[in-house]
Amino acid sequence: MKRTTHGSPVANVAPNSTHAFRHRVLNGLAAGEFCIAYQGIYRVDSGELTQMEALIRWRHPEYGVMLPGAFCEAFKDAEIMRELTWFVLNAVASEIAAWRARGGAHYAVAVNVPPSVAALPGFTERLESICREHGVAPDCIQLELLESEDLTRMPTMPKIVRRLKNKGVSVAMDDFGTGYSCLAALGPIDFGTVKIAKELLSEAPRCPNARIVFSSVLALLTRLKVAIVVEGVETAAQAQWIAQWPHVLAQGFFLARPTFGIDNVPGARLASAMARRGPARRDIRLADAA
Repeated sequence: MKRTTHGSPVANVAPNSTHAFRHRVLNGLAAGEFCIAYQGIYRVDSGELTQMEALIRWRHPEYGVMLPGAFCEAFKDAEIMRELTWFVLNAVASEIAAWRARGGAHYAVAVNVPPSVAALPGFTERLESICREHGVAPDCIQLELLESEDLTRMPTMPKIVRRLKNKGVSVAMDDFGTGYSCLAALGPIDFGTVKIAKELLSEAPRCPNARIVFSSVLALLTRLKVAIVVEGVETAAQAQWIAQWPHVLAQGFFLARPTFGIDNVPGARLASAMARRGPARRDIRLADAA
């Protein structure tokens, strides 16, 4: 539930009353106004799709499709965050099941989850129940713990992450390098993936100091043996520079924009087609038209 405001009529969405807005969001969920877009995550050197991220959207009957920045005030409400999280997890599991039924290849889908929601009693069991209901394995889901809450102040989080991993659910630290996504949380919490915030990439590769910082972060994360995803790849220069680290994955508008439907994610393949053709090498300019 990234809080971008790009393209959303932010000033006009919320009713004057916070209480009214809260009920409007909950009513929108009940009415089926919310939906999921998917953005691909790629190997930059080959253009191969490796996984996806689920991004919530609101199909508002008056304002059209809105990004989370337009309704981010709702994220301050604990009940709304819980309901949005359950909605996204259920919708993603359902769409993965439908995609696999059509012969779609296995791609894990990352879902943004507030740490306080992941720490709720019974969270792991409910996630398992959602996967079981839709007939998908838990390893189809990756949880991205949002940087909006301080993980270092949650002493039970290492145990929660271990429990999720034991169930086959990979857990990622989101937006490393901003907010509460900090070095202090990397030691005690056994993350499977770390997503490097776009802010760390924005000045690279043209700025020497930015190159040093970014390269040092990559070296540290590589030694920790976590999967690495670089967010915010917006230019050819950034993509070509990142390609020198073949083990690093990337995500951003240069590679692919969010789209509705797993089928429409650039690079998504049916398993049978992949078996016949093998992995296809794709141009690094993959998403100029996406």
